Amino acid sequence: MGQGKSPYALNQIKANMADSRDPPRHSYDPQSLLNAQPVMVAVIDPASYTVQFQNNTGLQKLGDLSGRKCHEAIAGCPLPCAFCKMPEAMETGLVTVNEVLLANNQYLLVQWSKAMMKDGTAHIIETITDVTEQKRIEEAARKAEKMEALGRLAGGMAHDINNLLTVVMAAGEQVSRRIDDDQSAVIPIQQLRNAMDRAAQITRRLVAFSHHQLVEPVLMDLNSVIRELEPRIRTLAGDGIPLDLNLCDDSIPIVADRQQVDQIFSVLVVNAQEAMPGGGRLTVATTVTQVSNETAKRQNVKPGRYARLVVRDAGRGISPEMQAHLFEPFYHRTGEATGHGLGLASVYGIVQQLGGFIEVSSEQGVGTEFCFSFPRSELPASVRSRAPIVQVSSDHPTILLVEDDEDVRTAVSDMLKVAGYHVQEACDGVDAIQRLQVMPSPPHLVLTDVMMPRMTGPQLATQIQALIPGVQVLYMSGYSDQILEPLEGRRLAFIAKPFTGRDLIRRVREMLVR
Repeated sequence: MGQGKSPYALNQIKANMADSRDPPRHSYDPQSLLNAQPVMVAVIDPASYTVQFQNNTGLQKLGDLSGRKCHEAIAGCPLPCAFCKMPEAMETGLVTVNEVLLANNQYLLVQWSKAMMKDGTAHIIETITDVTEQKRIEEAARKAEKMEALGRLAGGMAHDINNLLTVVMAAGEQVSRRIDDDQSAVIPIQQLRNAMDRAAQITRRLVAFSHHQLVEPVLMDLNSVIRELEPRIRTLAGDGIPLDLNLCDDSIPIVADRQQVDQIFSVLVVNAQEAMPGGGRLTVATTVTQVSNETAKRQNVKPGRYARLVVRDAGRGISPEMQAHLFEPFYHRTGEATGHGLGLASVYGIVQQLGGFIEVSSEQGVGTEFCFSFPRSELPASVRSRAPIVQVSSDHPTILLVEDDEDVRTAVSDMLKVAGYHVQEACDGVDAIQRLQVMPSPPHLVLTDVMMPRMTGPQLATQIQALIPGVQVLYMSGYSDQILEPLEGRRLAFIAKPFTGRDLIRRVREMLVR
């Protein structure tokens, strides 16, 4: 054992303790005290950097280093380590500290203290604490804070842009109706529509990244969804990339939005295809795993049983430097700052919104593995049924439109009026309640924005449905974190901004005529 080969330093420590001017009331064994420490402790000869003693923790963690030079045994360096502060401790007599990153990505907190012996010689007491797990948790927290800040920025930008696009789409439709007979305007109008559609797709991905996307969660079996998507996955991957499905035998129920799950596969398969230009295998596997308290803390999720989805390619791999930025908006896995990066950014937001987490492992020249963990769920009672639909008999239903942005309110109102609806406009929730009190008859539908000053859309809906039981509420938004949970056991209806007049009228009719 390390503590038995070179007892000199230990004996001197014992002698120093015995020589104390104030004899201890109890007899203590220094070796037992050191062995009881949960950190690694070593006594080192500063002249030769030779390890003279280790406590039990040091022996268990590092093995027996007695008689070996500490820089060779611990760090694998032929000369004293650059990070070593032993000389400083010897010179000043103060405790010196340094945090060390070893080649195997292990973090050590090392402390050096000078210990004078009775014969006048000095030794170094080196204390080593493995802080690798603590560093991982801190790094995960920093990354989460960074991604959350980026998400808030992306979501806020998307919210404003979606409002503007809604106005632009409405104006474009009006112009298109007025120049139907002008053939020279057909191509420019179509180009305008195409550009707006592409802009809308980008903002939807930004909203997904911010994990504030409006979703319609349903109970689904992850394995069944993958089997349904198999033909599409094979098509996206291409002929040169065979697909291996390794799905577990049991069903894996999760509560998620089907479109979001489709989006995850679309992004990952396209990225895998780009990473394997010369071909290679694509593997999709599922299993159920138990997330421990330690992992849950590191990933900022709840512990418990999780559905695990693995998507693995045999591509060129991703460098550690690129992995650090992999899920940032406009950052592509090749390292190029392109729009493709919104795909992985949106995937990150989707998984976060579902209460899960992502782990990525990659080796350059070998391939990349994305592991997704989703909470394994049973269907909540509140998600089982939709809100009751009220049959509308009026030929010209009345819609209460609540929107704080004046331009958006005007544009949406015009969309509804063109379709023959009576529209009552309100600038926010308080204004809407006041208008309800003077309306000659209750509205057939309330169309409200989600995020508004003084009162949110869900808060307004609660008050209106208390006054008018059974009235339908349709939410419109491109960004919200307050509408994901059902209200009073009923699922929420929404339309995502930006939308065209055709999309809006179709959604309104679905709610009013059933």
